Amino acid sequence: MPGNILRKGTLLILSGPANHLHIVMNDPVYSHEHGYDGVLAVNISSIKPGVYYDPSCILTTNCHPFVRWESWVVYKEAAVFDASRLDLKVDAGEIVSHHPVSDDLYNRVRAGFEISRHLPRKIGRFIRQNHF
Repeated sequence: MPGNILRKGTLLILSGPANHLHIVMNDPVYSHEHGYDGVLAVNISSIKPGVYYDPSCILTTNCHPFVRWESWVVYKEAAVFDASRLDLKVDAGEIVSHHPVSDDLYNRVRAGFEISRHLPRKIGRFIRQNHF
């Protein structure tokens, strides 16, 4: 069903050996660079002792039902996804929609895009071109 992929939505997407929560940062918008209606999504990963993490946005266990451990936003892996393909994968059960994020959490994650030193240039360009 079209329309599963919206700003502040979350998706469980296989990333490495496990599903990771991805936060959708915008409603679908046409991207000339990508050639499709795209959404920017960024994944969340739990903080592991002794392993480096980007401190730009840290999530606590009470910020979202899926976040069970202190976690971080992996800005270096932020990506623009084809919204229609994500819709198809949600409909097929390959990707699972989860609870949307709160306004506060969305704003914190969004602010991290401005300060992370690990943000890919093409993602910064997508954000600037689409004014969000």
